[in-house]
Amino acid sequence: MTTPGALPCLCGALRKATRAVTRLYDDALRPAELRITQFALLRNLVRGGEQRMRDLSAVLVVEETALNRSARALCERGWVAIRTGDDRRERLLSITAAGRAVLAEAEPLWQTAQRRMTDELGGNLERLVRALGELTASAAP
Repeated sequence: MTTPGALPCLCGALRKATRAVTRLYDDALRPAELRITQFALLRNLVRGGEQRMRDLSAVLVVEETALNRSARALCERGWVAIRTGDDRRERLLSITAAGRAVLAEAEPLWQTAQRRMTDELGGNLERLVRALGELTASAAP
């Protein structure tokens, strides 16, 4: 049984941890001039090919407006292509050859950050990832 005061502490701790993890990955990816959110976007475009912005937003669990801002920034760099779908309201995203090149440059940087996280969390990593996945799934609309 949790006390009412425990929940804000947990929430605060999760927010702090999220910011720290984001900072760790962003710092690692800085030489490739990418943030972790942009890296995830590019990686998902490689895995799934051209995708509707709405679908990619759901996969990445981000607001469509936030995804739109990230996609436009990557488009300006020539790493992502955005085109109108059959329905003029629909936007389709795909990764360009330049985007694949920057992702290839960023992959070892991401691997280094990933190893650091694994080392830091040790045996708790698998349990933590599973618990967070379950929490995310139960909170999905």
